[in-house]
Order: sequence, then C-alpha cells, then structure tokens
Amino acid sequence: MADLEKIGDENLSKLPASIFLQLRNHLDVSHSPSQGWKAFVAVLGENYTLSDIADFERAPSPTTKLISTLGARGMTIKEFVQYAVIANDHVIMNLFNVLVPVEITHQPLNEMHVLEEERVEMCVKATGFPPPQYQWYKNGELLEGATENVLELRSVSAADAGEYCCAVYNNGNYSELTLSQTSLVTVLRAAEIEIKAHPRSCIVEMHGNALFRCEAWGVGTFRYQWFHNDIPLDDGPNVKGSGSSELHLYDITSWEWVGCYFCEVSRGTQTAQTQSAFLKLDAIGAVPAVRYTATDKVALLIGCNDYRSDTILYAPKYDVQTLSEIFQSLNFKVVSLLNLTKSEMLAAIVEFRQLVDKGVYCVFYFCGHGFEVASQCFLVPIDAPSLYQHTHCISTEKLFHGLLQREPQVCCMILDICRRSYDDNAKPALLSQNKVERGNAIVCYGTSYGLAAYENKNYGILVSHLKNILGLPVDIETVFRKLREDINQDKRVSDHQSHRPSFKQIPEIRTNLLEVQRSFADPIIYTNHTLEYEHRKQLWENAHRKPDPVYLDVEIDNFIVKVKLDFQQEFSNVLKIYTSVLDKGLAETCVAYVSGIPGDVAEKTKVKIITQGKNNALSKNYVVLQNIQRLKNPMKITVAVMCRSPDVNKTVEVNDLGLPLVAKLQLWKEVPELLFNRVAEEVEEEESISNMGF
Repeated sequence: MADLEKIGDENLSKLPASIFLQLRNHLDVSHSPSQGWKAFVAVLGENYTLSDIADFERAPSPTTKLISTLGARGMTIKEFVQYAVIANDHVIMNLFNVLVPVEITHQPLNEMHVLEEERVEMCVKATGFPPPQYQWYKNGELLEGATENVLELRSVSAADAGEYCCAVYNNGNYSELTLSQTSLVTVLRAAEIEIKAHPRSCIVEMHGNALFRCEAWGVGTFRYQWFHNDIPLDDGPNVKGSGSSELHLYDITSWEWVGCYFCEVSRGTQTAQTQSAFLKLDAIGAVPAVRYTATDKVALLIGCNDYRSDTILYAPKYDVQTLSEIFQSLNFKVVSLLNLTKSEMLAAIVEFRQLVDKGVYCVFYFCGHGFEVASQCFLVPIDAPSLYQHTHCISTEKLFHGLLQREPQVCCMILDICRRSYDDNAKPALLSQNKVERGNAIVCYGTSYGLAAYENKNYGILVSHLKNILGLPVDIETVFRKLREDINQDKRVSDHQSHRPSFKQIPEIRTNLLEVQRSFADPIIYTNHTLEYEHRKQLWENAHRKPDPVYLDVEIDNFIVKVKLDFQQEFSNVLKIYTSVLDKGLAETCVAYVSGIPGDVAEKTKVKIITQGKNNALSKNYVVLQNIQRLKNPMKITVAVMCRSPDVNKTVEVNDLGLPLVAKLQLWKEVPELLFNRVAEEVEEEESISNMGF
C-alpha cells in the first residue's frame, strides 16, 4: 500500500511504478461507463473535465493517457485519491490505505411491539471505508454471532424483549465505535385493539338522522358501547346500534342530542376508545336569525405531554384531538400540534398569525405544564430544562397581543395550565400598560391564580366539561359561564366538604367582548373578502396534505407479494402509516412493515402489529411518525417484507412521499425570539389606550 501522507502532494505523473501498474490493471479492465476509468472520469471536477473521451478509448491504455493528462493539468496524487473516494472505488481506496469514518445512514426503529412466536427484524445501514462491520448488543451485552447489519429474531418470546443497539466500526479499533439508536422491543401476548377509523362529526337538520361509524383492527370478537357526552347509550326509538360499530340516530328534534359521541371498543380485558365526534343541529327556522358572521375561523391547538425534564402528562393528546374535532365541526381551520420545543412553538405561532386577519374568529389553545410569575402566565415547551424559568418558556401575554395585532373579529385564548406561583430568579419585565382594546378578546384560564389544573385518565378536567358545551349554538361568554358552572359541580375538584384545597380547580374568565352574542357557531360569510379567504385556505391546505396510498408489488423469488400503505393524519405534526399485506402470493404467511424512516423523525417512533399470529396468513400494522415538523427533506421510508414457507426477506425503498403535513412549514428552523418579541412590541408602540390586564 502507498503512504498517501508522504506522496500525496506529488504530481500524479510521479506515481511509484508499482502503484501505477496496479492502477492501470484495475482501471483498464472494463470499458463500461459504470466501471473502470470511465467511472472515474465521470466524477472529475470542472478543472479536470475531459471533453474528447474518444481519444482515451482509442489509446492502448486509457489509464496511462488519463494519468498523463491529469498530471499535466497539475493534479496531485491526493486529489486523484479524493476523486476515487467520490467514485466509491474501493480498489484505489484500499491501495492508498484510505479511511472514511463510519456514518450511520439508516437507524433501527426506536420502539417495536411484536407478538409472541413471530419474527422481528432490526436494520442498520452505514457508509465508510473499509466497509463497516457490525456487532449487535442486547441490554448492553454482546450478542454472539450477531455481526450483520440486519438482526432477525425468529419466533420471539418474552425473553427476547429488551433494548437492542448496534455498534458499527471499520478501523479495527473497538474503542472507536459508532452506536446506533437504541431499539426497544416489546413482546406482546395478544395484539392490541387499534381504532383504524374514527367517527366523524356531522351537521343534522331538525328531524334529520345521523350515523356514526368506527372500525377496529385486531384478532377476536369486539364489544362496542357508544357514549353521548360521557353517558352510555341504549337502543330505543331514536337510537339503534349503541352496541355495534355503527350508531344510528333517528328523527333528531331536540338540542339535547347535540354534543360529543365516541365509542368504547373492548375485547377481554383490553379497551380502546375512539376519538370524539360532534353532532351539530342545523335547526333553520327553530332559532332566531343569526346576528353575526365571521369572514373565516381559525384555531391553533397545542398539547405538550412528553416532557424531557418534567412530569409526563396524559391528557394533552386526547384534549387536543377532541377540541380539534369539535372546532372542525364548527368550520374552523384547525392546526393541531403535539410536543413542540420552544423554537418550534415560536415558529408555529408566527406561521399561525398568517391565518389571522380582520373579521376572522381566532382561537389559541394550550394544554401542558405552565406557571404564573409577576402576573404573567408562561407555557412550558417539552425541551425546557429542569428548574426552568420564564426565559425558557413562552409568554402568553406576548403571544396573545401578537394575535390581537392582526385585528381579528374575536380572539379567544384557552389555557389549560397550572397557575401556581413559580420561584423565578429573573422576574419577567412588565408589559406596557398602553394597549388598544377593541372589545374582541376573551381568555379562559383552566384554573385561578395559585391553583393547579388536573387531568384524569383520558381528559383534563377542563376539556372533559368543555367538550360537551363548546359546539352548542350559544354565545361565547355563555360557553365559558356554563363551563365554570359544570366544573363547580365536579366533585373531583370542587367538593366543598372535602377540605382538600390542593385539589381545587376554579376556571377564570377575562373578557371585554362588546358583541356579546357572537358564537363559535356563527357562519362564515366571506363576501368582499374572497381573496383573503382563498389565501388562508391555500395556506392551511398546503400544511395538511398527506401522501396518497401506495401500492407495492414486491417480487419474492418466483411470486409477488402485494402490500398497501395508507397514511392517516393524527395531528398536524403526527402521521400514522398503516401497512397491509393484500396478497401473500405463494407464502404460507407474510408480514410487511415500515422498517426504516428518516432520522429526523425517528425519535419515539414505534411499530405496532394489529393482526398477526400463528393462524393469520396476512398482517396489518402501523407506525406512528411523531414530530413531522422536524423533517428536513422529502420523506423516504423502507418497507420490510418477511415471508415464511418459503423463508424469504426483502426490503423496498419508497421514495417521493414529499413533505407531509406541517413539514412544509420548516418549523425546525430557528425563529429568533427577537422576531416573536417584536410582535408584542409593535402592539405597544402603535396602540395606546388602557390595558384590560390580559
């Protein structure tokens, strides 16, 4: 091997004779464009571009002429080797003892749920030279013989559950290992119930009928129970199918049917609950004529539950899902986001402001950790450090005044956070007391100053009551008045005889609405505002496009396996990919699942198998891609197909899935806090009459 450090700066024409002969024998051996000297010429930079390739083809030794020509142009031996690296010519790289450090390009999934007696496959891909070598570990212990980039576990049992990772290296020095992302394998005794299709909200005329439908995936027989505003339904003259997957409501003539409907699906001891759907009654002629309209209605709903340095919460996901469904039924353009960092939250608010304008009804909702200091509330993002202070968080005052600056017809902020005083060493500066109040603002605090906000298994206390009121055809202030009345009757947080003040939750409402009969249910009339309406519609639709279904014909030996990928939006930044084997071909059983995803969204990603077992020839499963907002490039995924009898595995790359949902907004780009602060500062500078104290 040549010592590149010693001869690298020499002109290419001064190659040692032994090295030159080896290069000539290697590069002259093939005239294919993808091999030999032609492949090398194809990667040359502008300074060394060769125009007359025919002269080289006619030469007795194209390599001899190539080296002579490049040397005459001043190419050094080191440059020659660098182009060989670009051409991925392993022979030349080995000849000069080139070392390209290992880089992992394909990570195993963060978490995988599989059934007993089934197979699971974890895959790592890496680049580097010499070619990377692999060693898998389980729970920190070396796995003997597991030295391939793919680790396959056949017929898994509970003993196979654990954390797996792969060490990748290529220089023989075990102290210089690159570790893959850890993959947590959970072995399940039975497939979990998965709700594939949730009921959809609907608008029904007086004396009309309604249909709510859900679809569950899994093995076995399911039991269904439908609920209306948390009360179980029974079949009767107006209700059919309360214990089936389809709920029929007939001859709806009363407002008592308005509200949230959901289904509880169970099998044995397992239970799953659908998202809530909202029934709205369009009782034309039964209520007074509408007094108010909006030119548009928009809502930004943010939930944070997966905190890095604070208590994990359970309610935000369900609360945001439920409110999203209700606001959509009221014709709001809803942006629903989960688990944002501070910079992502700032960017999301800046983007949302583009949807807010004169005549628009605007709603901002946040559910997560929060606190109050110096009479100001702050929202805690998921990346806030331990012992966080207000500088790590989002000021609701600045946020709200930034929205008010856009002069919406109604601006409503709902904060489902604790308001206990926080020991902040650096008190935030007081906002200017000179703010314009247009009589268009209302704020609902989930609790009062000094008190906490609570959650139960599925919902926060606030949303557990708000969801049954929000869609009613009443004015906005009445919605929140009824909310306070209902929570006052909730013994969990307001039992006056319990003497447990630590469990008190008393909502607080601040409002200066002048047009007090405005309602969230007001219709949208955008006459004379068509261009602005269409612009907002385009902005919203661009941020909520998901990939179309993908059908794959995977060639396995002498037969074809047909696989389908379905894409479903859970939130504006959460995408669920369902994988189904439609036709297993000649295989006895066949499993297909998403085995590789972009590293930007690999965190917290897991595969769940829905229908698969010893007696199931086909499989259905899904993977949930969290944090789609962090995707930097068009999405590409890898689908693994594993067949039994014959035992064959194959992977397929699926490209060109674009930037789904809010990935197009590039919320991962840093938004200088100065930009966000300027929103509030502009309000202070341009508008100057008394402040209501929001």
